[in-house]
Amino acid sequence: MSWAVATAAETDADRIANIHMAAFGSNALLLAQFPTPKARTQLRQCIARKAADDIRDLNIAVLVVRDEDKIVSFAKWSLPVAASESYVETPWVWPDGTDFSVLDAWTEKMEEAQQKVLGDLPSY
Repeated sequence: MSWAVATAAETDADRIANIHMAAFGSNALLLAQFPTPKARTQLRQCIARKAADDIRDLNIAVLVVRDEDKIVSFAKWSLPVAASESYVETPWVWPDGTDFSVLDAWTEKMEEAQQKVLGDLPSY
């Protein structure tokens, strides 16, 4: 077994989406946000598109771990952006069937927590 960490390439986006769904596809929150099998199938495609967008974005770091030639893990984080900088991350495009009442409530709670802890400080 020979593991290697590398910067992700756009061609890695589908595998990243597969790993994401394998890890979180049975999570109660994901099932509530994307309640139908069709929505979850489309979500995998949305994750692949967003992963490709993020890989191209210079303000987002995406790394993969390879075991030989197969990607076995990934990590993604946003690099710090000062409040004075004009930067807008490529938005998510959600699948048909998304339960926005659940997704929006979760997003609001995450943004409130981030604001409470970090305020306007640039952060990862």
